[in-house]
Amino acid sequence: MLTEKNIKKYASTVLLNTVDNIFDNKETLINNFYKDFVESNKRNKKLKSNIKDNEVVDEYLLEELEKSFTQNDIGRVLQKEMVKANDNAIADLANVLDEKLLPVSRDLKNVFNDDVKYNQFRKYVTENLVVSNLNLNTSTIKALKTMNISGIQAAQIIQLISQVDN
Repeated sequence: MLTEKNIKKYASTVLLNTVDNIFDNKETLINNFYKDFVESNKRNKKLKSNIKDNEVVDEYLLEELEKSFTQNDIGRVLQKEMVKANDNAIADLANVLDEKLLPVSRDLKNVFNDDVKYNQFRKYVTENLVVSNLNLNTSTIKALKTMNISGIQAAQIIQLISQVDN
């Protein structure tokens, strides 16, 4: 069933936030948008049969937005929301990484002998985990290459990461 509730349930968070922001978070305008969307798509068989597919829902929401806004306006807000979602994902993963590294964090800091280098290492590992979808060991190796760390220091770091990567 095509309802406002289902649209909000199955559309991507990024697009829902885009709708909110493009209407300046004005509840009346947002609610009217969704009501109009449901009304204009109530006979849309593709949307009804694929209501749980966020890509289909997003596609139709974008088409509805294009009726009222330029593609540049939509694209600007959508890009901002995508960057925000990516930053949030990286921050969440950084917290998970910190928890995972906790048993060896003191030893890692000793190997790096510098908090700045250790934080840079964490940043590169986190980005590799998010962007490249690599596992912790591979992300570590890639981060070490990026930082031009090799030899005994790299071996010590990889050994410590291996202790917590399971």
